[in-house]
Amino acid sequence: MPPKPEFAPAKINLTLEILGRRSDGYHELRSLVAFAADAGDRLTLTGDTPALTKVEGPFANALGHANLVDATVETLTRILPNVILGGLTLEKNLPVAAGIGGGSADAAAALRLLSAVHPEIARLDLPVIARTLGADVPVCLRSRSAMMTGIGETIVDVGLPGEIFAILANPLIEVPDNKTAEVFRRLRAQPFPADATTERPPVLSSIGELIRYAATRGNSLEAPARELFPQIGVMLSELAKLPRCRLAQLSGAGPTCFALFDTQQAASHGVRVLKATWPQWWVAATRLI
Repeated sequence: MPPKPEFAPAKINLTLEILGRRSDGYHELRSLVAFAADAGDRLTLTGDTPALTKVEGPFANALGHANLVDATVETLTRILPNVILGGLTLEKNLPVAAGIGGGSADAAAALRLLSAVHPEIARLDLPVIARTLGADVPVCLRSRSAMMTGIGETIVDVGLPGEIFAILANPLIEVPDNKTAEVFRRLRAQPFPADATTERPPVLSSIGELIRYAATRGNSLEAPARELFPQIGVMLSELAKLPRCRLAQLSGAGPTCFALFDTQQAASHGVRVLKATWPQWWVAATRLI
């Protein structure tokens, strides 16, 4: 019996602090991330014949010819050339280049799915392989709330204080291929000090503490992302004025924004309001994990 489809949940940067530009050209970050319990892509093992991943779903055409699932398969094939990995189908439900880690989540789902089928893959150091595929792939491999530091390679679990619900909103505008690089260029981060001290991850005992922490730390990329995508300002304003919204911020380099709520009912109501007012947007409600 083939394994069940592997879920690839959206990643939400509840905070994203860019601490400085490192001497190797990368940026040192600190980010509290959570994942969407029911908003994401799905990956299915479809046969014994290895081939390029078949892509379906509402955002299949936006993905183009290159995807991180194929990159994952190519990496595993180089490591284990005698293992027949089989065909894969990706159901692309998340907007592409949206700031919610869709491609990274897909790569992580491929690692989980293929390791469940092939003992040889399960014996590999999957977090190390994940790092070669992208900065967000290691945390997506775990797919649970955590604090990321360094360039994403250091991950510490941070528990969420009870049930928290979110709305994700994306304006479905054209995004350049170099979006993230352009946002960082506009940020003009200062050099990261070599003697910087390490901060302990927060212990969040209530939703109020989480909201205060996220609001205080914010997203360092919001201002440069808004220069590139003025629609972000509109989305944040619309999200913030929804009834019972506790916080509205940008995820990653955008353009997806999120709003946090105490209850599923409030998030579901907010989705209905946004879809009625902004039918051209992609909008989804979810519970955070």
